[in-house]
Amino acid sequence: MARPVMFSGRLERRRKNRRWAVVVAATLLAVGLAVIGVVAKQGFDMLGAADADWMPMLLGVLVALAGLLALCLVAYVAVRAYGRATSD
Repeated sequence: MARPVMFSGRLERRRKNRRWAVVVAATLLAVGLAVIGVVAKQGFDMLGAADADWMPMLLGVLVALAGLLALCLVAYVAVRAYGRATSD
């Protein structure tokens, strides 16, 4: 039978903080992808009706995805920094 591993209270708080940061970043990513998807679909539908050039819209979607990934990283780091500042 495996014995449970004991961690210090500080280490447990850090582990919970890391999980919380991942949850915040993943939630932001999911919501952001949904919003980008809806707006991109509407935009591509309008471009299809107007027979316009798709390249600027495609570049806009790629820039939005890059911005979303950067925002998720910033949210992750911010939650980790807040947890570290308040845990001491």
